[in-house]
Amino acid sequence: MEKAWLSVSQDTHRERELDFVGAKPGEVRAATYLQILTHLRPRLEDTDGRQGAVDLTLERADGQFEIAEVTSTLDRNFLRDSNQLRHFERQLLDEYSGAASWALAFEYGWAMPATRAGIGQLSRDIASQLMVADTSAERANPVQVAPDVYAFVHTNARNLITIGSWNSNIPISLDQPYLNRLSTYLNESELVSSKLMKLEVESGRLNAQRSHLYLLMAGSGEDGGLLPVSPSYFTWGEFRCPPEVTDLWLDGGTGEIYHWSDLDGWKFHRT
Repeated sequence: MEKAWLSVSQDTHRERELDFVGAKPGEVRAATYLQILTHLRPRLEDTDGRQGAVDLTLERADGQFEIAEVTSTLDRNFLRDSNQLRHFERQLLDEYSGAASWALAFEYGWAMPATRAGIGQLSRDIASQLMVADTSAERANPVQVAPDVYAFVHTNARNLITIGSWNSNIPISLDQPYLNRLSTYLNESELVSSKLMKLEVESGRLNAQRSHLYLLMAGSGEDGGLLPVSPSYFTWGEFRCPPEVTDLWLDGGTGEIYHWSDLDGWKFHRT
């Protein structure tokens, strides 16, 4: 991914960052990676609260446009508690004094403690578990550091602690093949349905050549997360992408992005 990042000029990166000042974090992240991986120029289309506007346009070298909608499979409780999570992250960084870098993954069913005192205790407990795991010969494997919370060694991380993935709101049996579960979600989720409607309408309005759906993915919890843990998941089952989407992006914040297109199928990118 570093090579892909460097293939976009610093001036272009700066222009994008200025264009997306004040945008939602998910839109900023999607714009960044879409530009790096497609070399198209992202612009924020859904400005000033205009109802029905697509989130992003992607300008091609020939002057034509592609469009993108950004959404997430994150649990509503997690979204509600996002400010508390940042407080938790800061406290955990203060408590942890180990040498290894870790990414935390929250499984389905995890809930943020209701009080600051509870968050402080959770931070201390997890930091203590990470300190033990820091010197363990088994640290190459996921380490359970609290109920529904796992830690993974993150070799290329910029921070000692990062939030790697989140709990899912899709309680679908993991006995079903992965691509079938993903297809069911994309074709039946009310949240995705609203995004598909916007893609269909805006594609006609803007004469868009392609339509992208960028999903910020939840972690793969015991009760049915949709974030794949390896490229092999994409050989398990049958995939049915909604017809409104020509390009699907799965980004779980774990350093891996999966891209499906109606032209080339699945591709894997490491960030």
